[in-house]
Order: sequence, then structure tokens, then C-alpha cells
Amino acid sequence: MSSDRNRLHALVDALPDTEVQAAISFLAELSEEEIIDAETARKLDLARAEPGDDIPLEEVRRQLGL
Repeated sequence: MSSDRNRLHALVDALPDTEVQAAISFLAELSEEEIIDAETARKLDLARAEPGDDIPLEEVRRQLGL
């Protein structure tokens, strides 16, 4: 296994449990693996089509108490 893959494995192993789902989503996006169902995809498409202000991730986490 290459040193880059070893480093990636080490980073994944070191993730706090609270960040695992975010990492899965990010890595799935990189590999173009579908991780959401059709209904969720439809809702995301509708939300993306709505005008609105972007909210920084840290603000969303604060609002959700994360």
C-alpha cells in the first residue's frame, strides 16, 4: 500500500465519531458513489433551486448545537 493511502487510513482512523458521516459523504462524492436515496436527492435539488443566502458550516453547526 502506498504511503499516501497509509496516511489516508491513519487520518480516517483518527476521526472523531462526530465527523465520520461527513467524511463518508465527502469521500463518496469523490468516488461518485450514490449515498442518498431518490427522495433526498429530489429535496436537495429543490433546495438548491431556491434563492437564499449561503450559511457558513460553522453557523449551521452552532444552530444545531453541534
